[in-house]
Formats: sequence, structure tokens, C-alpha cells
Amino acid sequence: MRTRLISTVGTSLLNNLKFSKEAAIQQAFEAKNWHQIALLLVQRENSDRLCGAEINSITSICKKEFIDREPKLIFLLSETEDGKITGEILKLYYENSGNSLKVDKKVEIRVLEGLRDDDVKKFKQQGLKNLVREISTEVRNFSPEAIAINATGGYKAQISFAGMIGQALEIPVYYLFEKFSEVIELPPQPVSLDLAFWLNNYQLFSELESAQTIEKAKVEASLKSKYMESLIDEESIGNETLVSLSAMGVLFNERSRLQFAKQETTILSLIPQDDTAPDQKPIRLRDDHGKNVLQAFAERIRRSTYVKEIINSLPFNPKRPNPILRTHPDGIVEFVLTRTDKGLGLCIQTTGRNQAETNSIALHLEKEFSE
Repeated sequence: MRTRLISTVGTSLLNNLKFSKEAAIQQAFEAKNWHQIALLLVQRENSDRLCGAEINSITSICKKEFIDREPKLIFLLSETEDGKITGEILKLYYENSGNSLKVDKKVEIRVLEGLRDDDVKKFKQQGLKNLVREISTEVRNFSPEAIAINATGGYKAQISFAGMIGQALEIPVYYLFEKFSEVIELPPQPVSLDLAFWLNNYQLFSELESAQTIEKAKVEASLKSKYMESLIDEESIGNETLVSLSAMGVLFNERSRLQFAKQETTILSLIPQDDTAPDQKPIRLRDDHGKNVLQAFAERIRRSTYVKEIINSLPFNPKRPNPILRTHPDGIVEFVLTRTDKGLGLCIQTTGRNQAETNSIALHLEKEFSE
């Protein structure tokens, strides 16, 4: 059973309160007494239209048992004053002990930077990307099977994209139409996926994921395909052009990572293995500071049947977040021990015969041997 419900948030609740003719609500709203507003809402039926789209839809989702009996609620807010106020009211409402709906009383509200209606550039380049990242982080931490998305509230583009995220990451998405009394599950939407393309270009996706923006000149050779162009945003600052993953690019990257994890065993079974005994695989290291640490790690990682030998030590790469520094079509993987202060690293010869195979091995080594 799904235990975590992620809800996009709009301002229907706030607008309902603003234009309510009930004296008690008007008084509390004008005084910005959100605790009192939450208390007044708790006293009403949670299907009452005044309660707004988020409460109405969550009520329907829970009543239809699409989710666990006491789900964890996570509200994704726009970076606007109205969005933040709505989130605060929702948190107070669901954490109130008098609420008839059983939910985890520790409600989370998260503001999505850039998700605002007064800056189209920020909305596109930051807001939608942060929407993808926030949901993807939940998937990585708790698995798709634990999560559901309620895409009823928020901007139309946000609702549509939330639906696409759900389909791409295999999460059910629910929506409550304004005139309906119960939620429906959004129908599947086609999301293009070319795992071979992602594996061939994994290094670029990884760098853009870590750095978020890169000088175009440094990666121009990797941007020539029409497919990649559709996944990239460009921005000129002075004489420099920067590239970053578009919102669709972030989603493509997350979906591909998820699919690779599911197909990893099958993909690796097609790559040759080295049956040399681990203690017979050569280790060559420079006589540098940290050699003892590298020696111990080299002895461990050469146990992998996809590792043929340790070619050499790498120059220091301090503060690097991703262990995979570079990969090469001839099977070489440059691997950094990210938890070492100096960023000690190894140049590893693997059994990879092309870029896709080498990247597949690199992802496998990262998962199995990252510290």
C-alpha cells in the first residue's frame, strides 16, 4: 500500500476564504489568524467546497482507499506569498487533532524555488525542474511503490507536468475535476525513453545533474543530436553560453536511471566478464599521499568481474560529489573516492567494449563500491 501522498498546491482554498461571507471566517482571514482558520475548517465536512481543491481531493483519495489509512502528506508549494500561506493553513489543518481524516500528523510543506507566475523564465528553468527533482528524490528514498501524486492543485502547467512525472516514474496520479465529487486516476501519457541513448551520454547527464549549468563550449560535441537538443536549455550571459537540463531533460534522466536499475542485471549479462582471480589483477599506483587508502580500495574493487586491472592513481579531485569522473569507449573508468578530503582516485580498466558498456559498468561500480 502506498504510504506517501505528494500534493501540488494552488490557491483555491485561499480564494474561497477570501471571498467567504461567513463572519467568523472573514474576521480570522483579515486578522491573518491561520490557526483559527484551520480550526474553523476542521469543524466543517472535509468534502465541503470551501475547504478547497487540496482538502477535497485528499479526502476522496483516502475514502477510495487509493493510499494507506494514515498517509504521510507532502505539499509542494509555489514560491509566492499566497502559496506559502495556503501551505501553512493546510499543515495546521491536517496536524489538528480534531481532523476526522486519519493522516500522519507530521505534515511536510516544501516551497519549490522558481515556481511562480510572475517570471516565465524562472518557472520554466527552475520551477518545473524543482518539481521533477522533489518527486524524484522521494522516489529514490522510498521507491515508486510507496508514493502517489495528487495533481489537483496549482498552475495548469504544473498539474500537467506532475501527471507526466507520475507516468514516467510509474507513480499513480490522481486529479479532482472542479465539478466532480471524487478523484480519477489520470490516463497514461506517452513518455519517450531511449535507454541506449542515456547510457551513451550518461557522463553528460551526470555532469549536468551535479553542476546544473556548464559552459556550452566544454560539452558542445555532445550536444549535436536533435534528441539531446530537446533535453537541454541554453542561456547566454555576456559572451558565454551556459547549458542545463530542461525540465524534460531532468525527467528523462530520472526515468532512465530508474529503468537502468530495473534492467541492470540483464544489461550487465551482455557485457564480457574477466575470470582472472582478483589477487592476480595488476594494481599500479603512483607513490603519492594516500597510496595506502587507494591500495586498500583497489584490492576491493578488483573483485568485480568487470574490472581487469588498476592502471594508475588519478590527480586529486577534492569536493567531487560524483564518484565517476570520466569514462572512455575503451573501457576505462576514472573513479574518485568522494569521501576522501583530497579526492583520491583510480583509473580502472574494465571489460567495457564501447561507451554504453563502460557507462553501464561505471554505474554498477558506483552502486557496489561507493563509500
